[in-house]
Amino acid sequence: MAGEEHEDGQPEDPSEDDGLELTPKQQETLRKSMEQVRRSLGPRIDFKLPSMSQFIPDSVLKNITTLSAFAEAQQAIVGNAIKPFLDSQAAWQKQFSVINSDIFRTTALQQSNLNRIASQLTRNIDFGLGDTLTQVASRFAAQQASWLKAIGPSLANIKWTFYPPNLQDIEGLRLEQVEEVVMVDGIPLYGVPRASTAEALIRADSASERRGILGRRWRTISADCREVVTACTTTAVAPYTRFAVAALDALDAGHTEAAQALAGSLIDAVLSAYFKKDRYKFTPDRKGRRTKDAYDEFTVRQFIAFAPMWQTYQQFFVEDGDVVPNTFSRNATAHTVSPRQYSRRNAVQASMLACSLLCRLDEEAADRKAA
Repeated sequence: MAGEEHEDGQPEDPSEDDGLELTPKQQETLRKSMEQVRRSLGPRIDFKLPSMSQFIPDSVLKNITTLSAFAEAQQAIVGNAIKPFLDSQAAWQKQFSVINSDIFRTTALQQSNLNRIASQLTRNIDFGLGDTLTQVASRFAAQQASWLKAIGPSLANIKWTFYPPNLQDIEGLRLEQVEEVVMVDGIPLYGVPRASTAEALIRADSASERRGILGRRWRTISADCREVVTACTTTAVAPYTRFAVAALDALDAGHTEAAQALAGSLIDAVLSAYFKKDRYKFTPDRKGRRTKDAYDEFTVRQFIAFAPMWQTYQQFFVEDGDVVPNTFSRNATAHTVSPRQYSRRNAVQASMLACSLLCRLDEEAADRKAA
């Protein structure tokens, strides 16, 4: 420890390793913890995460103390980089038993709860390293700095590929912010709209502000949708792209009702073909008992692409006397004709979702072909 001396009376060199090595059991505990982190990240991303051991040399592993001992020093680099993974909600339950899963069973889908969920996940992370290891924390300072310098850019690159391209340049983006837009409001963000509009939607303070953005920027959003859908090249989405373009043509020409009706039918056709009989797992049921658990199996990119389904398919039954919603509803679009439901904002939102889904499905088909 600091202040200890060699037998010759000289202060001990902080860089020396003598007497500071972790026991084999402690080293194994650390290695297992690092591997647990690596495995936990995998199910929520669309690429294979390299082993953490590639970033940390044996010399560092030999003398590393405890992640909690230097958590404050790491937080700026590592914390910011892996924060989106911690926000990925219930997929972590299966990999990290220390995360309290009760918050996912009891928390309603409300905007005010999203930040609390993410912070709860972050607080509950425990890498299983004993407090006794903190005694050598001060001797790890030099190695820690070197490790952070090496691992920081790697994790930053992981974060960069974590989101679809139109979201990657939004500074400080957190997954719960995206979730608020795509699942709570049902507004798509996968592939469309362009980064500036996507950021405006994410930074907006309320659902009404976001709908206002859809109304004011409808022309550029339509152009973004057209660009994305006309770039689709796989046979998997070829049967649908011309209908997406037709819906956009109607929107641009001012035929908003026609645009919304066609986009709504297209959404239903695409999702039915993709999920088949499992589609019901991702939409609310008539009695309001179905949970969002099925979304926990998605990668983050899949979640961003498909989460708008939850709001889009909120239950609506004319025979039950349900009030016609004024936000986009596939069911209300299909089963009623009302100025409350048919509007330019809803036509824009429906067209966005149709084109966003085609963008995602085209990417998946291209990846399968390349594999």
